[in-house]
Amino acid sequence: MKTNIFKTILPAIAIVLAMGLSFAVESTRVVQTGYFDDPLIAGIQEELTDCQKDNPEDLCKTASGFQLYDTADLDNIPNNELKRVNQ
Repeated sequence: MKTNIFKTILPAIAIVLAMGLSFAVESTRVVQTGYFDDPLIAGIQEELTDCQKDNPEDLCKTASGFQLYDTADLDNIPNNELKRVNQ
């Protein structure tokens, strides 16, 4: 009787526990708006990014190579560049 319980119920509990933990340990990413100036498009453009302002890593750029900034003032404010988050 005990071996029957261990063979059926214990693996089921382990599977449910593993599935629950797989969703519980998901990393949280902070998404914010980055601003850039494309000379071919009038005005300041916006793009959602996971880059951060106070990160010591590489500068964050769009897919087309434009530098992303924290505010729409772009490089008029010192240290306004967004930096890539390495996780």
